[in-house]
Amino acid sequence: ESAWTVLLTSLPSSSAYMTWSWGQYKQRRGWTVHRIRVCDATAHAFLGCFQLQKKKLGIMTILLIQGGIHTQEPSDTKYHEILQSFLQANVTGKRLTVAIVDPKAAWSQGAQLGLLTSKFSPVLNSTMYTYVLDLVSGSMNGETLSRNWRHNLKRAQKMPQLSSRWIDDPKERPAAIDRLESFYTSVRHRKTFSAAIDFDLARDLIVANEDFKIVEAWLDGEVIAARVGFFCNDHVLDFLAASGDAAKNTYANYLLLWEMIRMAHAKGKLHFDCGGINPAESMGVFNFKKGLGGRLVVNGPMWLHGSSWMVKHVARLLLSQKH
Repeated sequence: ESAWTVLLTSLPSSSAYMTWSWGQYKQRRGWTVHRIRVCDATAHAFLGCFQLQKKKLGIMTILLIQGGIHTQEPSDTKYHEILQSFLQANVTGKRLTVAIVDPKAAWSQGAQLGLLTSKFSPVLNSTMYTYVLDLVSGSMNGETLSRNWRHNLKRAQKMPQLSSRWIDDPKERPAAIDRLESFYTSVRHRKTFSAAIDFDLARDLIVANEDFKIVEAWLDGEVIAARVGFFCNDHVLDFLAASGDAAKNTYANYLLLWEMIRMAHAKGKLHFDCGGINPAESMGVFNFKKGLGGRLVVNGPMWLHGSSWMVKHVARLLLSQKH
């Protein structure tokens, strides 16, 4: 685990979905996980790494590189070489095998060109959109906040009974995740949406990984809302959030999200990913994130390859229908 973490921290970019913790979580979900270190064949120099997930679905083999491939240099030639090696070892000559690269983020030009050159094709659906704040635009400084968002944030900051608290003590983190799960379960029952994560399988992993930062809102000595962000090498992902009934009319969620953005800025992260939007299914959450004034970004697309054109075509149809 420590060796993998050292590899990730040596790269200019990283992803929550290529961490050791996420790999353990996916293993618990039934995937076989391989952590791949890529080196130059002649000089043996470290080029990059990725986390490969593998699963059998009936007679089909699914190969998933979630979180993308991260390299020392954003070179389309290097991406192409890495992908060709991966395909040769795992797809070429196989039967009924689908390979998917799902970066879960806006991807570099070099990576996209490398994928295209390796005959991966992009698949886009309505779940792959988010708002991103960045240093260049000033959105991580609050310069792009809407008037309403700024007003509600000030309301929360001026409420004497309301405060925010970061949960850094390892002994306090399990209880904080339990409180978040309780809020999240209540919201799910009320709004009937699919769970983004299985707490039973992920609780201990989030608690143990300090890159998951937890912040809570307290009102008169009671926790009323919680938020978790994952801090990557170059950015922060707004990972999970939920609040209780007592948070209504306190604007606690404005306070917590802004505290997360402030920490991202203080730690010198280049951008802040708001964790996805879906205005067709959750207009309230969409408007909440829109008020930050970030850029609308495609977190993707997924990139698809197959052992035959038929396998690739069927997989494309299935993935493009997801919404």
